[in-house]
Amino acid sequence: MTVIPALRKYFTSSMPGELRLATLANSLFSGLLIYILEVVFVISFAALVFSGQLAGQLPQALGFIILGNALLMGLMALLSSYPGTIGHVQEMPGVVVGVVATEMVAALPGITTGQLFPTVVIMLTVTTIITGLVFLALGIFKLGGLARFLPYPVMGGFLAGTGWLLVLGGLGIMVPKSLGPEWLEVDSLSHWLPGLVFGLILFAVVSRFNRSITLPMMLVLGTVLFYVVTASLNVSQDQLKVGGWLVGSIPNVSMSSFPLSPGFLSQVNWEVLWNYLPELAPVPLICVISLLLNCGGIELVIKKDIDLNRELVTTGAGNLLAGALGGLAGFHAISLSTLNHKMSGGKRLVGLFAALLMALTVFVGTSVLGYIPRLVLGAVLVYLGVALLVEWVYQAWFKFPKIDFVIILSILVMIVLSGFLNGIILGLILAVIMFVVSYSRLNNVKFSLAGGKYPSRVTRGWRQQQLLETHNDRLFLLKLQGFIFFGTASNIFKRVRELVGSEPASQTRYVLLDFSLVNGLDSTGLQSFSRILQWGQKQKIVLVLTGLQGRIRGQFEHGGFEEQLNSLRFFDDLDHGLEWCENQIIAGATSRETAQTGLLTELKAITGEGSSVEKLLSYMSCREYGAEEYLIRQDDQPDMIYFIESGEVTAQWEGTGQAPVRLETMGGGRLVGELGFYLGIQRTATVIVNKPGIIYSFSRSALDELERSEPEIANLFHRIVVQLLGERVVHLLKVVETLER
Repeated sequence: MTVIPALRKYFTSSMPGELRLATLANSLFSGLLIYILEVVFVISFAALVFSGQLAGQLPQALGFIILGNALLMGLMALLSSYPGTIGHVQEMPGVVVGVVATEMVAALPGITTGQLFPTVVIMLTVTTIITGLVFLALGIFKLGGLARFLPYPVMGGFLAGTGWLLVLGGLGIMVPKSLGPEWLEVDSLSHWLPGLVFGLILFAVVSRFNRSITLPMMLVLGTVLFYVVTASLNVSQDQLKVGGWLVGSIPNVSMSSFPLSPGFLSQVNWEVLWNYLPELAPVPLICVISLLLNCGGIELVIKKDIDLNRELVTTGAGNLLAGALGGLAGFHAISLSTLNHKMSGGKRLVGLFAALLMALTVFVGTSVLGYIPRLVLGAVLVYLGVALLVEWVYQAWFKFPKIDFVIILSILVMIVLSGFLNGIILGLILAVIMFVVSYSRLNNVKFSLAGGKYPSRVTRGWRQQQLLETHNDRLFLLKLQGFIFFGTASNIFKRVRELVGSEPASQTRYVLLDFSLVNGLDSTGLQSFSRILQWGQKQKIVLVLTGLQGRIRGQFEHGGFEEQLNSLRFFDDLDHGLEWCENQIIAGATSRETAQTGLLTELKAITGEGSSVEKLLSYMSCREYGAEEYLIRQDDQPDMIYFIESGEVTAQWEGTGQAPVRLETMGGGRLVGELGFYLGIQRTATVIVNKPGIIYSFSRSALDELERSEPEIANLFHRIVVQLLGERVVHLLKVVETLER
């Protein structure tokens, strides 16, 4: 469903229902509750960026960050495929931008104060806009599913590292000094230790009492308790502001202060910004993965599917608007969307009302926000960080295999010791290693069989079947599957040598590799097949390759694989490759005369009778057929049954506008057309002559006459049909039995 029809449907059908008094009152209350939580979250995440030496600029930045979040929230509430979606700024982008901003300040002490704040804000703006563009591109081209390929343990390591940085960021909000020995001084301890304890209490209480009202009640209680304690200690409001206990006064927002205004842009140190932008590259990737994970979590809560590509487009547009105002990157909030679902059933008005309150706060309510204790903001971040650490470190120990846990822990340690960017790099390296190790354990050989255990669709005479069963060790078939790359290609070569080596080397003459289930091949894999070819030439073995199509066929051609009579052959499909190998085995095992099986010889071998078979043939018409002549046409009436004396015919199914599909090829001593002849149904396949030969035909009227005049000969006819039909069924059952292994 596109955006415009969805909006039209909402305003014409859903909106009137949401405006009913009882529903409206519930939505307004739910929106107010979500607004309270949203304000705390936004200020907390903004404080992650503007901390330490940048803490003094937090009030100045909050106005347009909150306004950007209001636009993001409102747009997502209006256009999301799930009406109850609540979007807000996220902690992970804030963590990364905050770390980079801190590194920039520490590495460039000479940057002027007038340039520092605009440079950090534009860095924030660029990051959010690029994230929005990535969202839009993935959504427009319906590529959202690509982000799901990142291994879960790697994502867990990122989240664990985010948890650690959230805890540090929460403590940094409460302490105006940079992390160091000064934190252990009494004045610093009094700032961060109560907040740390309150954050741990928040985690314990919310985990124990998982109710929608628990967190806001605890935040209100913490704020009230803060002011009660400071009042009892006779600490004035001015002292709290000077001591860094409060967020501080937030100036009114004006259009001239927005990041993309000419005056603001003229103050940016573009050289510094350009140098540090590469470190922000992980933000869009993390946001895309987190958005999809959060959408998946919301789907589990609401028990409905969400249109991921529409969510990416909507969130991308929201981030472009938020970024233009200097806002943080954001997307779906599981907790607040779940709260909306539980309290209102998932109404759009909840998100729209909360967004309206956020926007009004910027213009008429910023003075109130200045009285929020930093201790409460820091405690919220500590609570979120501890929750991530508990989930992805403590609980991961019990949920994941130990190798996955080691990956999570390795990424966390790297982030702790060397920074978020190096943790991201390590995570991507581990993801590649995990892929290679895991995929190399997969078996690219679906099955491997001696030739006689997987016959072609050629139904052969009794003598030829005996020859193939006797010499089935001259052919080995390997059906390949999946993507063949450097981690698995050598296993195929090893498997071929094991199969051939398990029998006397002089017996095996053909190795058939079927590629019909192979979906890709890299250059190293191609090199392994070159080694198989070279090895086969030394062993006087012909390598037969079947099912090579499209790009894979082109890789072999460009790799120098040219058909050679005694060492390499190509066939379009497995069936024709098997037929060729069987023909070569039969030709090599017998003389031309004994290899050919005539009808009289075959029927005598089946029945053990001579004169009766000759008498039966006298009731049949005999005719010589040329190549490409039709013996039976699909949908014809079944008036004849045919016995092949010599030559070869093929039964094939012909669909409208489709290439014919070979069902079976038959030579001397076989019969065709028996199903329609006995069941009285239209012909289900076309039978065409491949090789010229003599074919006997037996009509229904001739059978009726035979049954009246020569009942014993008629019974012989039925016995022959049953025998030949049974052999055909056994032939097909061999294939079915092989495929079910």
